[in-house]
Amino acid sequence: MRTPENISNLVDLTSLNAFDSPERIEQFLALAIEYYQRGFKVAAVCLYPNFGQQAVDQLKEVPIKTAVVGAHFPASQGFLSTRINECELALQAGVDEIDIVMNLGAFDMNDNQQVADEIRAIKGLMEHQQLKVILETGYLELEDRIRRAASIAVEAGADFIKTSTGKEFPGATLDAAKIMAQVIKEHQEKEGKTVGLKISGGVRTKEQAEKYIQSVQDILGNDFIHPSTFRIGASSLLKNLTKF
Repeated sequence: MRTPENISNLVDLTSLNAFDSPERIEQFLALAIEYYQRGFKVAAVCLYPNFGQQAVDQLKEVPIKTAVVGAHFPASQGFLSTRINECELALQAGVDEIDIVMNLGAFDMNDNQQVADEIRAIKGLMEHQQLKVILETGYLELEDRIRRAASIAVEAGADFIKTSTGKEFPGATLDAAKIMAQVIKEHQEKEGKTVGLKISGGVRTKEQAEKYIQSVQDILGNDFIHPSTFRIGASSLLKNLTKF
């Protein structure tokens, strides 16, 4: 049984709202710092890319990573050049991680090559930073589609695969998380490389978080449950863990 503090270490504290503003993000980042000071350090904050520089500056004195969504989140539609440029601008600001949505339109047309090429193009911008690729499992629904999407992403160089945007479609499910964990295990055995897993969408309580942690641990082992390889994208979860 993990403590609330242990679970908070795995959280990407997230603010992805249409009404986000510099003033609101300043308050949000101050809250992340307060959590840290009270013993509830989060793994990262996750924001829209236009707030990347603000997060880098405000969090420079605390060991919390800065993550942004990019490449025209959450639909991942638009010119590839502008999607790449958005990621470039975020990286220039000094963020540590970028979360993108895989190209679901190309995926539906069975154009695995295009999906993979786009992931490689964005990952190719990153010298040290990490790329999380969102599969949108609530849209994919079927096991074979989730497995194919996860396989494309890990083989294209994703550092993490992530369940959901938490926006347009249903969020994470235990079944989807297990499928993704199994693909990660198979890739690890084949290539000797560990890809991380991020659960996002609908995890609000300690009990829900523990179910995901246990399910993934059963497949990938206890050492996998570490911020470097396992995250939970949430905002309300941390409120429920801390109770202050």
